[in-house]
Amino acid sequence: MPGPPRAEPAGGANRGRIVLGVVAMALVVLALSLRAIATFWTDFLWFDSLDLTSVWTRLISAKVTLGAATGLVFFALLWVNLVIADRLAPRFRSVVGPDDEVLVRYRELVAGRQRLVWLVVSIAIAIVPAFSASAQWRQWLLFRFGGSFGVEDPEFGRDVGFYMFELPFLTTVVDWLFAFLVVTVVMVGVVHYLNGAIRLQPLGERVTPNAKAQLSVLLALAALTKAVDYALRRYELVLSGGTSFDGAGFTDINATLPAIQLMILISVSTAVLLLINIARKGWTLPVIILALWGLLAIIAGGLYPAFVQRFQVAPAELAKERPFIERNISATRAALGVDDIETVEFDYTPELSREMVEEAPENLETARLLDPTVIRPTISDLQVEREYYQFRDVDVDRYDVEDERTPVVVSSRELNLAGVTAPTWEKLHLVFTHGYAAALAPANSTNERGEPQFLVRNIPAQVSGGLPPLLRPELYHGEGMAGYAIVGTEQTELSTDDVEASYDGDAGVQLDSTARRAAFALRFGEIEPLISGSITDESKVIFNRDIVERVREVAPFLEIDPDPYPVLLGGGVKYIVDGYTTSTNYPYSQRVDAAAVDEGSSGTFNYLRNSAKAVVDAYDGTVTLYLTDQLYGSQDPIIRAYDRAFPGLFTSEIPDELAAHFRYPEFLFKAQTAVWGRYHQTNPSTFFNNSDRWVVAPRPTDVGTASDDPTASAEGPIDPYYQEMAIGTSDQSEFVLTRPFVLSSGDGSGRNLTSVMVARNDPENYGTLEQLLMVEQVDGSTQRNNSVDGPVQANRKMVTYQPVAEYQTLVGRSGSRVRFGNILTIPLGDAMVYLRPIYAAEEASSRFTLQRVVLVSGDSVGFGQTIEFALADLLDSDPDGAVADPDTDRPDPEPDEGEGTTTTTLPGDDGPTATELLAQADELFDEADARLAQRDLAGYEEALAEAVALVRRASELLRASEAGSTTTSTTPSTTTTVAPGG
Repeated sequence: MPGPPRAEPAGGANRGRIVLGVVAMALVVLALSLRAIATFWTDFLWFDSLDLTSVWTRLISAKVTLGAATGLVFFALLWVNLVIADRLAPRFRSVVGPDDEVLVRYRELVAGRQRLVWLVVSIAIAIVPAFSASAQWRQWLLFRFGGSFGVEDPEFGRDVGFYMFELPFLTTVVDWLFAFLVVTVVMVGVVHYLNGAIRLQPLGERVTPNAKAQLSVLLALAALTKAVDYALRRYELVLSGGTSFDGAGFTDINATLPAIQLMILISVSTAVLLLINIARKGWTLPVIILALWGLLAIIAGGLYPAFVQRFQVAPAELAKERPFIERNISATRAALGVDDIETVEFDYTPELSREMVEEAPENLETARLLDPTVIRPTISDLQVEREYYQFRDVDVDRYDVEDERTPVVVSSRELNLAGVTAPTWEKLHLVFTHGYAAALAPANSTNERGEPQFLVRNIPAQVSGGLPPLLRPELYHGEGMAGYAIVGTEQTELSTDDVEASYDGDAGVQLDSTARRAAFALRFGEIEPLISGSITDESKVIFNRDIVERVREVAPFLEIDPDPYPVLLGGGVKYIVDGYTTSTNYPYSQRVDAAAVDEGSSGTFNYLRNSAKAVVDAYDGTVTLYLTDQLYGSQDPIIRAYDRAFPGLFTSEIPDELAAHFRYPEFLFKAQTAVWGRYHQTNPSTFFNNSDRWVVAPRPTDVGTASDDPTASAEGPIDPYYQEMAIGTSDQSEFVLTRPFVLSSGDGSGRNLTSVMVARNDPENYGTLEQLLMVEQVDGSTQRNNSVDGPVQANRKMVTYQPVAEYQTLVGRSGSRVRFGNILTIPLGDAMVYLRPIYAAEEASSRFTLQRVVLVSGDSVGFGQTIEFALADLLDSDPDGAVADPDTDRPDPEPDEGEGTTTTTLPGDDGPTATELLAQADELFDEADARLAQRDLAGYEEALAEAVALVRRASELLRASEAGSTTTSTTPSTTTTVAPGG
């Protein structure tokens, strides 16, 4: 007979439930990880589309290698010690208290599974530092591929490369190892407690000899690791920050360094005593040495250096710190690239003469009249074309216009998806996919309305002035361009209603499989890439379209300048993006706060190089990285380390047509000029007392106001300005970046000009820094001239000049607004001229147009419709300052044939006499008044201009008569005649 049915073992049912639970958990984890997996895969596809898979592979390899190594070391250290602790557990322990009963129940629960428990615990704990360590991949790459700087630090004689490449990584490794040992000690102590080797009750033996031995060895290893940490900390002294200067000072070398060496001895002694104590009973000896260690750390590491600083250094600080100040000055100038600035003495003359103008006429001809910050709304108003386009930024560059080098303002017409009417997914991603071309205009001239004279304009793109044609004007990548676009679909891409586009570039990842579409749907969090019927196997998805973010993805080890600029090159638009290598580990160099250099930046650095430039094709997204450290005259060891780490990523072959548009980066120049204000002082005494400190000149406000408060008319430091002019050692026009310095003053106004820093940009002199130092001749010797007006003082003379003040009043009375542009510093011979363009706009309009120019040289001010008119006014010894009503139309600044040329004769010769000219002028003044009363504003302006011209001709006749000779002169007839505002 069959027996009763056999019962299923309870263990089998439990194992089945465990397996199901594990499978369910794995499915949940997989579902939660799908988006991360999709992002990981599509990142690889993106790098592959740029032929940069080797970069992606090396980035992943560096992170995984470092993370895995860290995790394995910590896991091995922890798991081995937990297993040893388990083996050292006592076999029998008497139960003497309620705590012991709890431990007995625990041991019964994990019986037979303890090693599995320790394995899981070790893995879980080791994962955390593994992920944290992978974030230090830059340190690992620099440690592995770094080299020598060829410069030794003055204290320890170590190559600077040790501090830049080795010390940061070694310090991180030692810190991690010490933390691992501390965690291991804690975990081993817990295991010994759970196994009964450590008891909290006072009865019996509290710690078994085996547990004591293991813990002693681990603590000794921790003490030795701390000794290594102290040894490395000695070198960190040369990186320390101070109140007067950074780097090791007198107290650091004579108090802190001996204290650290003492702590090394104590750490090693502690390790030895911990090992000796294994054979002794109790913990008295280790406790005493640890207490002594802590006490000495407080005394030697804190109290003793403070005592030395207060009672030895403070009473004679300059004498004590002099050699260390010299180290700081030398290191800072080298690390920030200001150690090779050529000083050009500028023998300043306060009054401008015609001869000085003739020495450098191109400086006025190429003077930048269009201020990028003011003119951007005007460009947008005139050239944006559609609401789904925008001009985010205006940059200054130089181009050959009709074979003549000309400064220009250029701005790319970026995609603005916020302007798409009734947006849908297809509109945002399939139809409106790109920006379009750019707007480009000479920066030194305008049309008759004061607007930019566009050489690149409109849609379709129209190019003139001899500039190269735009064969691919569409911008699929740009500044701040977010989101993604899918091209090559059944939908038609639009530039405007009349202009269609069809992408045929190499950018983008092809959507030729369901898996790829699904992956991008997960990445973007939208189902449409998977289900849209408009997408074909030939379609491509373009993402990472923001220029800056695109370069960051390709070169995440560089600090990327957030302000790229467009260049018309190769039939399309390319963006140039500056990349920097930075560090805070250059010995003795002064740390710089990036936020103080440029608003919006963050972090600190004491080493800065512009060692790479990225060029991004706005059409196909190609990213090319160029090594540019050699342009500055020497190699940057940091960028060369990354070049070895990522072979093939950089190229040194820079095309000439590209190099012709390289600009010295504003951020680098801002950082260098911010430092130079103090570090031009090379004498330790002068440096310590800051007795000759300069600051970057304050920027005058753009509203044209003056105040008794010297700081009320300034708004922070003046920005660097790109200009085309002959300056410094150059006797011909060059594209330069300039920034003026003034004497530091207690009220913050920074009054008197001391020098002008110049960075040269043309390929043959790229990266050369010069400063024009204001000097004067006194008793046959050359001395510093500290009495030259700074920009704020010059601006005060501008806005208080009667014709300027009247013009502002008249423009305001007509309901328009006046805005002053950038104040330019222009050398003309031995004179320094300040120039500000003046713009006006109607009350309800943001379209500011150039209306006037004001010049200042010494105490002379000139004001007029153009630079020529303003210059004539400045040179005129008796300007009349006539001002017309701003409601009239602006006349063409180009004079008609013969206009502006007057011939004066002596009485008795042919032609009207001075008396006749004055009579005619009087009639014209009456006519002007009559036309103004009739609201004939155009006639008013015309009559007034003719009257002023006649007065000037009469004045010249009288001066010629007094001289007893006949003279011929050319004088603009409308020097101080003012056209309308806006």
